[in-house]
Amino acid sequence: MPSNKSPGKDKVSMRVIKHSLPVILGPLTDIINCSLSSSSFPIAWKEAEVIPLLKDGNHEEASNNRPLSLLTFLSKICEKVTLNQFGSYLMKNKKLSTHQSGNKKHHSCETLNLLTGDTILKAKDGKLVTALTLIDLSKAFDSVNHTFLLTKLSNVGASPSVVKWFESYLTGRTQSVRIGFTVSTPLPVFYGVPQGAILSPLLFSIYTNDLPSSVHHSKLESYVDDSKILLSFTVDNVDCLKQQLEEDLYLIANSCSENELLINPGKTKYMLIGTRQNLQQLPVDMTINFLNETITPVSFAKDLGMTIDSYLTYDQYITNLVSSCMNSLCQINRVKKCFDKEALTLIVSALVMNKMFYCSTVWSNTSSTNIKKLQLVQNFACRMITNIGKFDHISPGLRELNWLPVKEQLLLREAIMMYKCVNELAPHYLSDLFTKRSDIHQRDTRSHDSLQIPLYKTSAGQRSFHCRGVTLWNDLDIKYKKLDSLKTFKNELKRSMLEQIYK
Repeated sequence: MPSNKSPGKDKVSMRVIKHSLPVILGPLTDIINCSLSSSSFPIAWKEAEVIPLLKDGNHEEASNNRPLSLLTFLSKICEKVTLNQFGSYLMKNKKLSTHQSGNKKHHSCETLNLLTGDTILKAKDGKLVTALTLIDLSKAFDSVNHTFLLTKLSNVGASPSVVKWFESYLTGRTQSVRIGFTVSTPLPVFYGVPQGAILSPLLFSIYTNDLPSSVHHSKLESYVDDSKILLSFTVDNVDCLKQQLEEDLYLIANSCSENELLINPGKTKYMLIGTRQNLQQLPVDMTINFLNETITPVSFAKDLGMTIDSYLTYDQYITNLVSSCMNSLCQINRVKKCFDKEALTLIVSALVMNKMFYCSTVWSNTSSTNIKKLQLVQNFACRMITNIGKFDHISPGLRELNWLPVKEQLLLREAIMMYKCVNELAPHYLSDLFTKRSDIHQRDTRSHDSLQIPLYKTSAGQRSFHCRGVTLWNDLDIKYKKLDSLKTFKNELKRSMLEQIYK
């Protein structure tokens, strides 16, 4: 558990707990075991301190802030133990919907974004347009009905003693709001799961476990409380699309209403994604009606940290990303004299490079122009750390930092994702895309262990991760494919790529 997280009401940080572990490990283990065996969650661990986190806009407006519950770290340790045991049971027995990617092993925002991108590109390859609707739930975690949740826990196979423990965990909670140094009077909490708790994403996933089955025509995918529906159609079938999309949205709204969840139609985004030719053939009026609101298609929208545009070029996303990274680098550059080279490298890697390569396997099929923009960002970061002159060649600096150029770094990250898919370290909705030729025929050919190449007719289909990944994996040296651990694969492939580029 990270040591840099804010402590709860008791102000005991994770760093203090780690340093005290040799002394408190025994009593803490006994408390957690007693809690689980007696189906009772300690009362002192139910107190939360809520702070507002600004999402966007004016921080003085309450709706622009996200409430975050600061809980005691001891309670989080107990939650982590419960999550490991109960989460493993749910995954092993396949109790959670396959359309929910949140809080699951091997699942992430990147894997779900890959699925979404490949679905849209496959539709574009078939000359279809895809309607993507991003559903916004208002105060989703705060709206969870405890009685409904306990019933749903029983439905997924939780024993009576486990349900009783969760009932103790959910009930009797209090929270106070802290702004600056001012703290409000504690008040009881009767609804919701605390935002910031380790168990909350899993509990919300269980609460909405039946949501994907509510639609009839679309494909619904979720990452905890972020849900989206995709529906592909031909340009001459627009009227049918509107009818089917509105019907599915109504079914989703009805399912949410039954679970006392509120959809905000004003913040629900609706996009039409396809080729330029297909989008130009669509009628001018492509609006849909949802909960007495008229929703107009937008040109781009934010989904799981990425900006998606109508042509899936990621131009807007790269533009915003470059601006954000350069802004961070300029701020770091002002104070770089306060740090040594090692610390400066760590800061740039954490605050800029991690941001720059977020979900890179999704957008690495973007234009070469966008890749060059990102290369300029990396060059600036390298010059700042190594003090290389503005007109000096950048390669010695990149070699000194052991950084691959952006294009090669993207290939490395794609290869890592392919290793995960081939070795069942990725969700089934990705790993099932890839089939070995040996599974199709038993003839002993040179390409016996290669992956079957998918047949896509257009450049849109060839941009998909499915197609790119197969080509990359088949071209990879067999010695890397046979490595038995992900860590070894990463290190060996990166070392080889560094040697080839900077030899």
